[in-house]
Amino acid sequence: MKKRLKHGKMNHYDLVVRYQKALMTVLTKVSDFRTGWVDVKRYERFLPLIIIISMTVVYLCEVIILRLAEFQQTELVLLLVVNLIVMFILLARARVLTAKNLDTIRALNESAENSLNATLDTMPIGVLRYSEFDYTPEWFNPYVDIIFANDEDKLEADKIKEIVQDIDDQGMQYLSVGQKKYAVKVDHKKKLLYFIDATSEVVAKTITRESRPVIGIISVDNYDDTTDLISDSSRTIINNFIATKIDAFSNKYNVYISRYNASRYYVYTNYLSLKQIMDDKFEFVNAFREEATEKNFSLTLSIGMSYGLENFSKIGKTALDNLELALVRGGDQVVIKENINTAKPIYFGGNSASHIQKSRTRARAIATALRTIVLESENVFVMGHKYPDMDALGAAVATKIFANMNDKEAFVVYDEKQLLPDVERAIAKLNESKDGFAHIIRMDTARELKKSNSLLIMVDHSKTSQTMDYDFYKSFDKVVVIDHHRRDEDFPKNALLTYIESGASSASELVVEVLQYQNDQKQKMSKVEASIALAGISVDTQKFSKGTTARTFEAASFLRSQGADNNLIKKFLATEFDKYKKINEIVLNAEFHDNIAIGVGLYRKMYDNVTIAKAADTLLNMVGIDASFTIVNHENGYVAVSARSSGDFNVQRIMESFGGGGHFNNAAAQIYEKTPTEVREDLLKLLNRSGE
Repeated sequence: MKKRLKHGKMNHYDLVVRYQKALMTVLTKVSDFRTGWVDVKRYERFLPLIIIISMTVVYLCEVIILRLAEFQQTELVLLLVVNLIVMFILLARARVLTAKNLDTIRALNESAENSLNATLDTMPIGVLRYSEFDYTPEWFNPYVDIIFANDEDKLEADKIKEIVQDIDDQGMQYLSVGQKKYAVKVDHKKKLLYFIDATSEVVAKTITRESRPVIGIISVDNYDDTTDLISDSSRTIINNFIATKIDAFSNKYNVYISRYNASRYYVYTNYLSLKQIMDDKFEFVNAFREEATEKNFSLTLSIGMSYGLENFSKIGKTALDNLELALVRGGDQVVIKENINTAKPIYFGGNSASHIQKSRTRARAIATALRTIVLESENVFVMGHKYPDMDALGAAVATKIFANMNDKEAFVVYDEKQLLPDVERAIAKLNESKDGFAHIIRMDTARELKKSNSLLIMVDHSKTSQTMDYDFYKSFDKVVVIDHHRRDEDFPKNALLTYIESGASSASELVVEVLQYQNDQKQKMSKVEASIALAGISVDTQKFSKGTTARTFEAASFLRSQGADNNLIKKFLATEFDKYKKINEIVLNAEFHDNIAIGVGLYRKMYDNVTIAKAADTLLNMVGIDASFTIVNHENGYVAVSARSSGDFNVQRIMESFGGGGHFNNAAAQIYEKTPTEVREDLLKLLNRSGE
């Protein structure tokens, strides 16, 4: 039995020794194992603790086995010593492997860094690191040296700061260095600039941009009136003059021009040629007018042009719309617009008063078209601009009469909060009659009377932002525009009829002329209505001293035949003594810059529209003054500018720069969040630029 047990003990001992060897092998493999269920790399700092715990658990298992096999105490001690030796060997092995692993990682990092540095040094992309404090360059790769070899000024801190700020504002930028173009990108976090050679890309884009097709339409203004009732030989001379000038233009800029008729030509070219023409500011339009004037031909050119990619029909339609815009703005100018909805028109010319002569044929056609629209509507509402003047009221009253002649009920709409003194007196006089009281109505009443098929006629303005009540305007599906100011971008969409004649003295003149083409001559204007319409013409022409034509006096004559009374007009337009004092305040505070007068209102004093306008008129009437501007704090909380001019000084374009508009010799603007002094400084800068 003992022998058997001894033999058994020896067998167990051998088994333990073999087991320990196998265990050491397995644990060694585990310590080398880097992937699998457990990420050893992630937990290698816990590896010694794992080995100790594992060996302790193994030893406990061995003790239990040996106890069951009745081993003696000496075998347990021996087994403990063996386990401790194995554990220390494993710990040493783990430490070596950890150190080796760290060395491997360091080697990989060093290799990656060397590879990255080599790549940065050799790749064809410039990399520059700048200081986050003052933008000075701290490091750049050799390719940056190559890029800026002959232009090191662009590596200065100020230039780098400018590049970074431009990218922040506008996105990726293109930088010109010599004959090359580089796309510049910024990494704000790492303070790095990347310069990528984009020369071929920019060249391709430039070729595409410059080769965009351009379609233009040239219209000879006043051709029919100029060639009417003259001999064939005289007409031939005029035609030769036009053809010679058009051919010279074609040859100079390498454009193809096709003659449609004696007064209209079509232009076909690309954007490269158009850019050359724009760089010359369409000088040939001014040259044409000047030479025509020398030959006593009342001819000017109006041009509409458009460009874009593909869709030639849309380009042609946009060009035609631009021509119409040039004509309604007074002619003798060029309007260019790309054939996309977000593009804005570019204007050239328009440096002289309107040269387009009104056509009786067109006025008769407008009367017929307007009559058709009125007859198809349930009722008619007529509305002027914000704070309507006497011309707006006169045109509205005459338009109401037009609708009445066609058996349609019509209403003149006003806002009691926007009434000027002269207009308020005129409305009070209208309200004395039964018809006037019922059809000269407030805005809230107009909203109640409006129907689904009602018609809105906007008079004396074409900007939706200037209309008396924008929400009321938006509620109409049918809109007609009658105005004598130059048309701008802020124009009603889908207007059924547009009658804009910037050559007319006033909106009242336009409506009165249309009124004369009505067949119903039984219904006459009342004395008050005729007087208000004549007062409107008188105000806009400064008592018939400016902007008048034979047609102006014909309209005035018609109104006199309808009973217009000069004494009544005088009462409407009378100036109150307090307003007269305010007018003089502005005039006496005026300053003069050559032939321009600028009157600024007193500090913190408020003025109304009538005062501002009359002060500008007073300054313009002084000797040697070609243009006058009055700048004041308006009683409605903004800075108001009123501009007047005589001759060829275009105040409308100046007021458009301030967000306003108007007529060539009569314009205004409303400016918010600025003081009169600041507006005056802006005006002087603008005048200096326009005079250069």
